[in-house]
Amino acid sequence: MVSPTATLSWFLTYGLLATALPNTHLQVLKSVTAPGIGFKIPKATHPWTAAAGLPKQSKNVQRIHSNCGSKTNSKSVAAIIGAHQRQVGGYGYQNVTSTSAFGTQYAIEAVWNGTRMMLIVDTGSSDTWVVRKGFSCVDYHGESVPQVACGFGPAYPKDFQYGLTSPEEHMFIQYGDGETVTGPMGFSDITLGNITVKKQQVSLANTTYWVGNNQTSGLIGLAFPSLTNAYLGSSDDHDPGNQIEYSPLFSNMVNQGTVAPLFSIAIDRNASTGLLAWGGIPPVTGLDNSRTATLDMIITNLIDKESAAYEYSFYTVIPDGWQFGQTSDLTKYPFIVDTGTTICYLPPNLADAINRAFTPAGVYLWMYGAYFTSCDAVAPRISVILGGVHFWINPRDLIYQRMVDPLTGLCMTAIASGGSGPYILGDAFLQNALAVFDVGQAKMRFIPREFY
Repeated sequence: MVSPTATLSWFLTYGLLATALPNTHLQVLKSVTAPGIGFKIPKATHPWTAAAGLPKQSKNVQRIHSNCGSKTNSKSVAAIIGAHQRQVGGYGYQNVTSTSAFGTQYAIEAVWNGTRMMLIVDTGSSDTWVVRKGFSCVDYHGESVPQVACGFGPAYPKDFQYGLTSPEEHMFIQYGDGETVTGPMGFSDITLGNITVKKQQVSLANTTYWVGNNQTSGLIGLAFPSLTNAYLGSSDDHDPGNQIEYSPLFSNMVNQGTVAPLFSIAIDRNASTGLLAWGGIPPVTGLDNSRTATLDMIITNLIDKESAAYEYSFYTVIPDGWQFGQTSDLTKYPFIVDTGTTICYLPPNLADAINRAFTPAGVYLWMYGAYFTSCDAVAPRISVILGGVHFWINPRDLIYQRMVDPLTGLCMTAIASGGSGPYILGDAFLQNALAVFDVGQAKMRFIPREFY
């Protein structure tokens, strides 16, 4: 059992006194930072996580279930910046992809005050919510439509276990191509595997514009407090001045002393599952333990988001570069590691060069904001270089056979332009690695997984 007092003290401060940056890192951050965005490397150490190598295998492991939705997986806030940014009211962030084909969403089972619910897992946002019985489903224009149009699984039939946080406090968040969720906030016990988080602040969504998969009923955000979306005022008041930061689910899981401050994710390719481990790593096969990569976790300063200048927000790293075919690009750019995004978003010139290396070459379709190629195209050999280790992406993960443009018959590729950044390592990458989100050491750790 982790000491709650020591854990709380560390986690509330995040160990966020910035260290003196090495000259190489300073040059990297100055050369690649987009306008209005800043990055720095935090100083964070913690006695319960490994200073080198990987943590021990966790006893708290949950199975991840994949579900095909009617769009690419955009249940995340991780790509709010750059060419894809669009804010609608306050800090209700959204993601980037607006394709009308099929993507994959990853979910785990949560016991919400005794009721079992399937919730999407997202490392690129921080709020946890479930749709409540009797909710109002609206369309893109805010007009009421039948509940079935939102595509949720079973709605939560109860109220908050411990009552409201405040009669005036509510959550508002915007995802994807305009999907929105709003509802009151309160406190309930949330159980994940063998771990119960007591009196967690959550939302019961009562109004949504949503494009669901008819199986999941909400979302678990695993990022940091600076990305929470609670507001004071009426449900349509999302003024930034009324925003209230709170402690999200994983923060409280650590604060309450139930696990060490890390979690890890392994997404399976040839099955509809994967594993999520709390406080350690899951028992997965096909790992190449001789090629472990460890990278600093970078603080990401969001546009007009003051707290993100000194608190963690996203799980951000700086890869050494990319290789595709015989070509390497070793320019250092920051990337967010995000389970809530299906594909990888790269700098525009790099994304274009990689897509031209497909046979036949990928073509950019502006209506999707993505590249498409023949569904039986030959993908180039692509790797992202992390900590000196090449993480090769399986060719099967680079062309989405179910994401077909009906006019051209072409399939979408897994490499897209991320505009001015920061950029994203999405599920196409994560299917090829075990990813360890080591908050205690302010590190991201990766182990390559064998192609199978």
